[in-house]
Formats: sequence, structure tokens, C-alpha cells
Amino acid sequence: MNDIPDEPKPADKADSETPRSDAKKQRRRRGKGGAITAGVLVLALGAYAAVDAFDLVPGLPSVLTTAPQIDVQTVPDPQAQGKDVPAPASAVEDSAPVPSTIPDEIDPILKDSKVKGFGLEVRDGLTDDVLYAKNETKPRTPASVTKVLTAAAALKAIGGQTRLATTADFDAEANTLTLTGGGDVLLGAGDSDPGSVNGHGGLRTLAEDTAEALKDDGITEVALGLDTHRYTGADFDSGWDRVDIAKGVIAPIQPIMVDTAYIGSKDREWRARSEHPAADALTIFAKELKRAGITTTEAKGEAESGEAGSDSAQDGAGSGEAGKELARVESATISEIVEYALVHSDNVVAEVLGNEVALARGDEGSLEAAPQAVLEALGDSIDLGRTDLVDTSGLSYDNRIAPHDLTTVLQASVVADDSLAGLISYFPVGGLTGTLHDRMVDEKNASGVVHAKTGTLSTVTSLAGGVLDAEGRYLVFSIQIDDVDKDKILEARQTVDDIVTALANCGCR
Repeated sequence: MNDIPDEPKPADKADSETPRSDAKKQRRRRGKGGAITAGVLVLALGAYAAVDAFDLVPGLPSVLTTAPQIDVQTVPDPQAQGKDVPAPASAVEDSAPVPSTIPDEIDPILKDSKVKGFGLEVRDGLTDDVLYAKNETKPRTPASVTKVLTAAAALKAIGGQTRLATTADFDAEANTLTLTGGGDVLLGAGDSDPGSVNGHGGLRTLAEDTAEALKDDGITEVALGLDTHRYTGADFDSGWDRVDIAKGVIAPIQPIMVDTAYIGSKDREWRARSEHPAADALTIFAKELKRAGITTTEAKGEAESGEAGSDSAQDGAGSGEAGKELARVESATISEIVEYALVHSDNVVAEVLGNEVALARGDEGSLEAAPQAVLEALGDSIDLGRTDLVDTSGLSYDNRIAPHDLTTVLQASVVADDSLAGLISYFPVGGLTGTLHDRMVDEKNASGVVHAKTGTLSTVTSLAGGVLDAEGRYLVFSIQIDDVDKDKILEARQTVDDIVTALANCGCR
């Protein structure tokens, strides 16, 4: 149930605010104990009353911005502007003094803040000692901090070095070529770029390799189809609003896209996303095949839109029997894709990662299965008994995560010896990258030593991550607040930044 009763809801948001049925939420609820139960910290970041798909509100067309629940913000490219981006420091030795005066640093900040009701927890990254806790077990709307759980589950269930393949498959008997989506939504339209995450695999490269293989067999004309069967069910969650596609916040979740379905030049401050990203990819592929000397016609039975989740598309060409693989391009690694999703707070990539977690666990790749799969991927070793997920990006107000649960995941990553160990290093860096690029820039000892994931909706601000304190001890934290008056969001965000800065400056023996 949405716990933000005072949020004005425009008429076109009514359906998106409809609570999920108790039965559906029960299916997605996970209450399992684990070996690691102490949790710690940072999870609070609200940015200009906007979902942190991006971080500064541009001027959107007025038709899209009437009393919006979610505004779009632009995220700077994750360069450090000539600075070296530091990795999170290792926790100090277990024999080092345990910080004991953190309450003396945090309590005055909370007392002076005009915004009340924060939930937060701070832990020692190595020892798991809880150093500060306040309302830490109360589940709250987390916004994009949800992506912390999705990212952790992807690293554990899929594996950090796994890559996603997009293939061209040929049925010689039917003379049908099928473009098969394998979960890569960061395809480029041109040549593959091994040095990039977005565009690592390119449709031009795939088309050229495919054309070469066809010509080797004397074939210059084929019927062309699209296979999107990797993901099943609806490609757009019933709790989302389709107007947010035009805002660039989300897109239909399909297993093949170019540039996460963004439309237009990357140089633009703000871009919408496509209503039919898989079909767009097919169009680009057909164009590149023609450029490479292959004529294409529409495959018999193929859906016009090629959209995943539509009955007609799933009855189209390439329905699991596409034939021999002629060529493939692969994505960046899952670790690199996770970092992209976290730094850019990209909702599309986060939802795709959720689907891929479900597939890795033997479930259907679907928006329905993904939230539970994420919780189950983590639940074997991490206590997430208070957490309830409805999606895996954080767009829904119906998601619930307690600060304690978030810091539990973060602390587990500090001591992990598998792919999960990299989790915090993939977060935005205070004052340098992603959604923290313009935060903590002038704060003493905070810029460059904070790695944290932001979360922002109209009445929510949260931040979760890790910080190196003045004595070299690595702390993990989660800070959250929801149900905030919109005119106090900036104050809430400043309170969060002040707390994290205090931790960075603290020699809290």
C-alpha cells in the first residue's frame, strides 16, 4: 500500500497508484533468515523531487509535467573530469579501534534538520558492528536504492563475468533469418565498441558478420524475423505509467534494445524512450543488412511491432526454432552492466537485470517473476525479511526496504569473496560520478571517499553505500526518508549529505 497519502495524484496517474493485490504481494514477499543479520547504512538521497533516473530537472514539455509524480533528471557522463576515481578502501584491521562517538556526530544533524522521520543505520564494514541505528527496521519506499538489491542479486545469480549475446540465426529450409534478443539492451546501432558498456555489441557488426556468412553460401536475400521470446508476459508493469516512456524514465522491457531505447542524439539534455524498442532494433539491423548487400523481406507470421509480451510477436518467426547461429555480438560483462545501471540509475537496465536474475535461477524472465527472484537470490545468505519488492528498478512506491536490510547487503559485499565483492565499487562517487556528480563537491573529506546509490521520488530521498572515515575505517550506511513534503525534499537531501560528510570527517573512537 502506498504510504504517501498526501501526494497529489494527477488523473493520468490514478491507475499507477492502484495497490497490488494482497495475493500478488504475498507471492513477492520474502522472509528468510540468513547467516549475516547485522545491517548498516547510508540510504538517503532526494534530488529536486525527481526519480533519480537522472539528477537535475530539465524543462520538459508542459503536457508531460502537470503535477508529475516522477520528473526526469539528466545524469552527467561518469567521467571524473580529470580526477582519478578512487575505489572503496578496504576496511581496517579488526584490531583497530571501533568508532563509538558516531551518535555524537549524527544526532545534532538530525535535531537541527527541519525534516523529521529519518530511518538510518551505520555499520562497520569489516566487523559488522552496528554503530548507529534509528528507525532502522521500518520498511520504507526506497526509490532507486532498490537497484542495490537488484545489482547484488545479478552479481550473485548471474555472475560478474557473464555476457549477454544477441544472435542472428538462419533457417535454411525456410530461408528465414532471425534476430534473437538475448537480454542486451545496451546494443549500439553501429560497430561493436569493445571499450564501451553502452554499445559494446553493435548491430552493424552483427549485420556485417551475418552477411558474410550468408554470402559464403551464395545467399543474398532472406526473410527477416525477430525473436523476443526470452522474456515472457507483459513488457510494462501495471504499476508504471506509460507517460513515463515519453519522459525517458522507462521503456517496455524487451530482450533487445539499442541504447536502452532512447530516441535521438546522446548530445541532447533530455531524451524520450521508444514504445517499441525491439522493433526499432530490427529496423536498424535490416538497414545494416541492406548496407552489407543482403535484401530482406518480412518473415511470414512476424508481428508488425515485434514487441515482446504481445501474443502476435510471440507467434512470429524465430519462436525458439530459429535455426543455425550465423553470427553473434556480446554485451559487456554483468559487472560492467551493473555499474552502468547504478551510476546512471537506469531503470530499464535494472528491470532487465531483474529478468536475467529470474532466468539464471530457472524461472521465467518476466516482470512478474523478477522481484521475487531478486529476493531469493539474496535470501539464502542475507536476511531480507522486511523487504517487499514490486519491481526491480524502484519506480514503484509500493516497494518496501528497511535501512537495516540495505546495510546488511552492503556489509555482506564488503566481506564477500565472489562477484558480490565489487558491489560498492560500482556505486556513484561523491563529487565525481553519476548521480553524485554534483553532490558533496565542496564538502571537506567527503568528495571522492563516498560510494553510494541514490534514490529519489517526489516524496522520497534515500542514500546507501560506503564511506571511508578519517581514521581509515570503512563504514557502510543506509539513510532513508519517505512521505516528505515536496517543498522540503532539498532540505532532506542536505541532511543526508551532512550525515555522510560527518561520517567521512569522523575519527570516532
